[in-house]
Amino acid sequence: MPFVNIYLPERYSRELKNTISLSVHESLIEVFNIPKDDYFQVIHPVSPENLLFPDSYLGISHSSDLVYVQIICGSGRTVEMKKSLYSVISQKVSERTQVRSNDIIIVLNETSWENWSFGCGKAQMIN
Repeated sequence: MPFVNIYLPERYSRELKNTISLSVHESLIEVFNIPKDDYFQVIHPVSPENLLFPDSYLGISHSSDLVYVQIICGSGRTVEMKKSLYSVISQKVSERTQVRSNDIIIVLNETSWENWSFGCGKAQMIN
């Protein structure tokens, strides 16, 4: 179960937010093979004064359209799967919206399964 936080400019429309959200979810289905109904995300609209970034980092330019995607998931994916996920998310979002690939920053945090509860106060993924 990935848990996804998406931080983006508050000026983005509901339609644009939904397109970004679905692009991330579809990428997780495609690359990490998660179930379709494993869809847990929070979208965080951010005011311009609270969206901080350099004009350029590692030779990549950034604009005020910057989107941060934080994915928290269980461990076990290969480096190649992670690299593929970053690429697919970036491609889907940039093809479906006006957000440039340069403006999509992705952070993946892996955690062990005993750190998850899917409800009812239980750790369902461990015995």
